[in-house]
Amino acid sequence: MRMTDEFISTTDLDWFAAFYNGNLAHFTSGGTTAVPERVADSIKNYEELYDYFFNLEKRCDIEIIEDNLPEFLDQIKREQYLRSYINSASKGVFSYDINYEDNSYFLVAKPLNPLSLRELPQSIKEIVYTLPKEIEIDSASITELE
Repeated sequence: MRMTDEFISTTDLDWFAAFYNGNLAHFTSGGTTAVPERVADSIKNYEELYDYFFNLEKRCDIEIIEDNLPEFLDQIKREQYLRSYINSASKGVFSYDINYEDNSYFLVAKPLNPLSLRELPQSIKEIVYTLPKEIEIDSASITELE
């Protein structure tokens, strides 16, 4: 079953994809429509990928991309904001947030020991979306998802 446009635009989706080189990425949509068609095409696949990545064990240290972060009122707000990105990156997945001004994604946290597509079970490899070849991990912003 496909996600409805209303569901996509009212839900902060955590979706996952693979880069062309095999590294993996986590994106938070923030209730925007910046979700690839392939991800929106199947709620079942979305949930399976979400459950798989959510249940992975932490495997590495991470680096926070300080230059990409918004300003915070205090340390507590900063820690609250970073929690999910740190969690994903510590599992070996590059983690991105949405820029509401232009619906692009920017890197928040990256793993120091990235997880690779080849390390995933076959059932997960078969359903994970692969980003276009032109999209690079450290891009200042990711806009072309299809």
